[in-house]
Amino acid sequence: MSILALPLTGDPLSIGAALPPDRTVAALWRRAVAFAADGVIIGFAGFAITVPFFDALSRLGVYGRLLGFLLALPYFATLNSKIGNGQTLGKRWMHIQVIDEEGKTISFGKSVVRYAVFAIPYYLDKLVLPTTRTPWLISTLISFVIAAVGGATLYLVLFNRHTRQGIHDLSAATYVADGDKTGPFRKEPTWQGHWLIIVTILLVITSGGAILGKKLTKWGPFPELSEDVRIVEKMKGVQSAGAQDLSWASWGSETRKKILVITVMWTGRSADEEAFASEVAKTILQHDPDVQNRDLLRIVMIRGYDLGIAHTQVTRSFEKSPADWRSHLFGTSPVEGSAPTKL
Repeated sequence: MSILALPLTGDPLSIGAALPPDRTVAALWRRAVAFAADGVIIGFAGFAITVPFFDALSRLGVYGRLLGFLLALPYFATLNSKIGNGQTLGKRWMHIQVIDEEGKTISFGKSVVRYAVFAIPYYLDKLVLPTTRTPWLISTLISFVIAAVGGATLYLVLFNRHTRQGIHDLSAATYVADGDKTGPFRKEPTWQGHWLIIVTILLVITSGGAILGKKLTKWGPFPELSEDVRIVEKMKGVQSAGAQDLSWASWGSETRKKILVITVMWTGRSADEEAFASEVAKTILQHDPDVQNRDLLRIVMIRGYDLGIAHTQVTRSFEKSPADWRSHLFGTSPVEGSAPTKL
């Protein structure tokens, strides 16, 4: 008997039922819980590893976040690849998995790309750069990467219900799917209107930021504060600085107290902190004549590190009237009635 003459004995419906079903996108809440769990795991590990090295890490400055990026890379890149079956500990707990369109786990190289595209906007965000020493082009590029890549990823994961692919998933051609199933990913078309919405949001943010920035440069004390920041950031050991114009009135009094606050992110030693605060005050007194119109000059010294996965800071404040700072620094007589205060 010819094989072509053999009768069909199986039910086509039962044959189709035996095939593995297409995998679907993981539920958003599972993905969020998995990400939070991974963040806790990495945070505890990062703190345990770094806290004994506070003094050394506090001198890293802006390179601290680069170190954090590198420390977290093995965890995410390895476990999200075929080496870890596409599952970090959080994803394994939530039964979800990183796969490609065929339903297979991805190579380590692709996983590194996926991690980098996701993590770079995060580590650039809150990166403390010296305002007056950072070129405008660099600041603009950093802001664009945070808004365009990070913001678009957040939007797509939240609102692109068909695939939940962020920019990091699109760059590596990956999906986050149900980890308890096998087979190819059931891909549905992405609504093209999402891209129009993302571009519109970016244009609004960009134009709004430019308008606000232009107005801010002309606002009241801003030019004076910018000059204070510039001269402090030129000092050795200063990672970045900030200046703030504060004023407040005591309860039941109409008299307002004017306070100039200089915040210094410093990479020096703890033992030299008070001496350096005095140097900052001296520099302000020598270069900013308007400081004499203030009631208090407060120098806030901050030492610490921020790796993105772990951060620790120690803050000390030194506060006196301008006249008392002059008496302390130059030996001149303070203005009668002024009283030094140290926090």
